[in-house]
Formats: sequence, C-alpha cells, structure tokens
Amino acid sequence: MQSTLEVLRNLTEPIISAEDWGNLSLNSAPDSLSRVCRAWLLAGCRDHPDYDSSTALIARSASEPTGKFLKHAVAGEKINLKNGGNLWSLFCPTAEAASQDPEIMAHTLRERRRLSGITPSIRQLKDPTTELLLTANALVSLPLDPDFSSVPDKLRDEASHILGTPQSFWYDHPVPLDASLEENEILYGLRQLDEALKIECDMGHISSSAKIDLAISISVTHRGMEQLAADYVRNLVREHLRLKHLRVYLFDEIRCQQMIETLCPGNAAARSVFGVNGAYGRHYSFLKILLLFWQQSVNPNAAFTFKIDLDQVFDQKALLYYTGCTALQHLMNPNWGGRARDYVGREVELGMLAGGLVNQRDIKKGLFIPDVKRPNSFQTKKAFSSNRVFCPQWPQAISTEAEILQTGGGFQRIHVTGGTTGITDTALKRWRPFTPSFINRAEDQAYTLSAIEDTVYLSHLHANGLIMRHDKTSFAARSIAHAGPGKAIGNIERLMLFSHYAALQPLGFDRIRNHCWPFTSCFMHPQAKSLAALIFLIDGSLVGGRFVNEGAPRLLKCLEFCKTTMASRLKREKYGWNSIYEALSAKRYSKSNLTKLIVGTAVDHSV
Repeated sequence: MQSTLEVLRNLTEPIISAEDWGNLSLNSAPDSLSRVCRAWLLAGCRDHPDYDSSTALIARSASEPTGKFLKHAVAGEKINLKNGGNLWSLFCPTAEAASQDPEIMAHTLRERRRLSGITPSIRQLKDPTTELLLTANALVSLPLDPDFSSVPDKLRDEASHILGTPQSFWYDHPVPLDASLEENEILYGLRQLDEALKIECDMGHISSSAKIDLAISISVTHRGMEQLAADYVRNLVREHLRLKHLRVYLFDEIRCQQMIETLCPGNAAARSVFGVNGAYGRHYSFLKILLLFWQQSVNPNAAFTFKIDLDQVFDQKALLYYTGCTALQHLMNPNWGGRARDYVGREVELGMLAGGLVNQRDIKKGLFIPDVKRPNSFQTKKAFSSNRVFCPQWPQAISTEAEILQTGGGFQRIHVTGGTTGITDTALKRWRPFTPSFINRAEDQAYTLSAIEDTVYLSHLHANGLIMRHDKTSFAARSIAHAGPGKAIGNIERLMLFSHYAALQPLGFDRIRNHCWPFTSCFMHPQAKSLAALIFLIDGSLVGGRFVNEGAPRLLKCLEFCKTTMASRLKREKYGWNSIYEALSAKRYSKSNLTKLIVGTAVDHSV
C-alpha cells in the first residue's frame, strides 16, 4: 500500500504550479501550523527550494494531529491526477458544469423543480394567531473580551467559572455574553419581528391585540452554560424589549431533557436526539417537532410552524412593493401541505415550505437579488486556494438564482435556507423526519433526506416572493470573524458527513446524490476523505492558526466517526425519533406535567 506521502504527492503535484511556489514558501508561512501544511503540499514539488526542508518537517510532525488526520484520510485511496484534466470534473463536477454554461444549468434546474398536478392542502393556514407557531434559535457563547468587563454583573461570576473549559460546540456567529445592545442578534431579531407583525395588525391581517407564539431554542458553545444562557436571554427580553405581538418561550438543553423524560421516561435513545445543544441538526429537528408538543399541550389549533433566524428580517415594505403581499400572506399559501408530481412523475408531499434571502446591502436594488454571487476567475483559478479543487460556490450561486429566487409558483425546493422553512403537523406525523444529531452544517438540507421513498417523498413548496432580509453583517461582524475558522472546518466536516450519510440511505448513494443536484450533491463525493484532506491542507497552508490547531483534531474525530460509528448511530437515532413520535401519537404521557414544563418557559409567566 502506498504511504501517506506518496498518495498526497500524486494528489498535489498536478494542483500546484511553479507560479504558486512563492505562496508556499516555508519562511513566509504565518505560523508553524501553516508551515506544516505547506510541507505536506510540497511533497509533490520536488524542484521547490523548500522540498528537502519540507520532507524533514513532515517526518518530525507525522505524529501530530495534522499528520494523523492526513494518514487516516488518504489511507487506501487510489486517485491519480497525473494524467491531467480539469480538477473540478473530478472533485466538484457541478462547479465545472455551472462555470461552463450557467444558463443551461439554471434551465435544467428549473425544469427539475417544476411540479405538475398540484393539489392544494386540505388544511390551510387561515389564522396565524391560532394556527402558527414561530420558532428561532439563539446561539450563545462565552465573552470575547477576556476581562468580562461588558458582562452583566449578575452573570459574571457564573461565566468566569466556565472560562478556560474546552469548547464543546461550534456555531457560525453565536452571541457572546459581552455583546453590546447594538450588536446583539437576539434583541435585533425579536424587535424586527415584532415590528413586522405590527404592520400585519395595521393592515388588518391579524387583530391588533393578537400575539403569536415564538419558541426559541438556546444553544451554547460550552457545556455548563445552559442555565446561564437561558437567564441571559430571558433578561435581555425583559429588560430591553417591549414586545406587543409575540409570546416568547425559551428552551435550553436542561428543559428539553425534562420534557423528553416526561414523554419517554428512561429512553436513552430518545434523550440523546432530543435537545438543542450540539450540532445544528439537533436544534433544527427539535424546533420542527416542537409543533406536535405545542399542539398536544399548549394550543390544539397549532398545525403549522415556521422557523426564522434572528439575523433575518421580514422587510414588509419591500415585500409589499415587490410582491403585493406581507410575510403572513405569503405563509398562508394554499398549496403548503398539498401534493404534486415531480419532473419524473414521483409523488411529492409539499408538507414543508421554503422562502429565500436577500442581503441587506442589496435590498435597495430589489427583493430578488441573490445573496450568493457567482465567483470570478481570480477567486477560482488564479488565487491559490482550495477553490481549485472544490468550488461549491458555483452551483450554490446558480441554485440561488434559479431555485431559491424563482419568481413563479408551482415549484418545489431541494436547496433551502434553514431560517426560512416551515412544516405542517400532518407531514411530521406521516414522515417522522429528522436531521441526525451529527450533522453540523446544512442541517436544513439533510432534514428531508430522512423522508424519501422510492416513488414518493417529502419536499418543500417554493414560496415565491417570501424573501427575508439578511442583516448579519450590520451588527455581528465581531462574532462572525471569531467564528470564521470553526465555520470553515465545519464545511469540511460537512463534506465527509454528507458523503457517508448519503451512502447509508436506503435508495443508495447515487440516487440520493442525483436527488440533491446541483448544490447539496457536491458535498456527496465518493472520494470525500481525499478531498477533505486537500481542502484542509491548501487552506491551512494559507492561514494556519485556529483553523489548523482546532481543525485537525476535529477532522480526525469526524473521519473516525464516519468510518466506525455513523451507521450504528444513525440506527439508534432512528429508533430514538420513532420512540418520540410514537409517544406523542399514543398520548400515554402526563399531559399536565408536559404542559407545565412548556408553559413554564414563557418569558412572561402570566401568558
């Protein structure tokens, strides 16, 4: 069997040209971690002046996390790029197709998403104040300022006890405990949502005194922060907001475990999947199934739920100007919950609903402006980066243009954004969908993969015109920057996780990959391990630091999980979710106890 070094040499030699040698100099590396990544890359550059130094550095660092990850990632791989050819054709074929002829891909995509024989839903959303449950997720982290000077006094002591403990979970841009009021995503999102509902009241769509239930899950970056984070969010809402049209409920991991113990006492599998801490898939699944808990313990009329992200806003003025409808009018789509046929005649249950996004900086140009732009040639060909081998931005951009921003009705959605998706109680009860708790990115894309059969599947109805304004860059820049390395590693994990998850599906890897074409499919690759290694090495050589230091151990752990644990974990998670759905259906639990637990999460206990 070839050594790790020999396999990497075969992979990297065609990728790196003499023009890149300056970017890979060991002396110009930003730190020692970047230098190690460069050394592994230079294994394929025998004429590089640092070649001998690189092989020596590799020998010294082979037992470190980066070396261990590479050894396991390329073990047994048989990919030879020496014969040339376009790297995207092998590692990211949808990027190759999109860049060669984006209009053909866009046309094909629209045809594949077009529905026929649409039958409206028997139960339609008519009164959002009684039938709709809104949900959102609050992500909370320790302070970014090590002296805690901006942390509220009542929380400072408790936070200081957790400082220094290892980070447990990674999120895109969690709200730090020392966030100023101006940069606080939680305050921003709730205030904007309440103002959007005021316009619905002013227009007579809902009563001026009406309130809509909003359930917020609270996820934390460090174990032990649960009560602290719940107190923090509760204090924010009570002290800084005067919400007139929302009833807010807060669910942290502690409360979730109390709920599941009431519903499925002693069921360890159910307990492991039900909650809000951990990978994004966990809180995403919780916020969807919460509708059934609501229906049985709080409001029997609740039949629809819709999730928003708190950095997204219903810009009612823009919605009315460009579409003639408000946010709630878009949600009251008669086909949400209906049925149809897809482009090959399979039955589609439209039990889910999906909108889209426009960036705040683009809203003045119009509502249907893609929030993901097509990459240029410098980004993908000239600049030395992992885009040379893997460029999901290309199919994502075309999918955003042709699928997410499709202005016509009668389409389904495979590519969705998690902050603008909804589901009906009927779809939950029939399909029992969930995102596995090990899916840490694109949890929204993974959700319906649990609900696909040979001739019928659950999908999202495209809510044409339901566009939310994405405002994160206007207030969360500090948090986004801090979370950047973790997010980048999460995307590499996504490649390995989705590839293995697709292979475990009953319909098989190829059919699932085809179903998810063109964007999500690029994260399902038969050589995912080697591709992950290349991405990590190339980007690690440029930035080093936390990307490499935190990334190598995470990727090694992810790789081992995919190889040895995912299959059994998935089986256990299916059992856990079936137990939860069965318990809700049988109604053998104590309704009074469950209702008490849920109602007790209200910020204002008098509601």
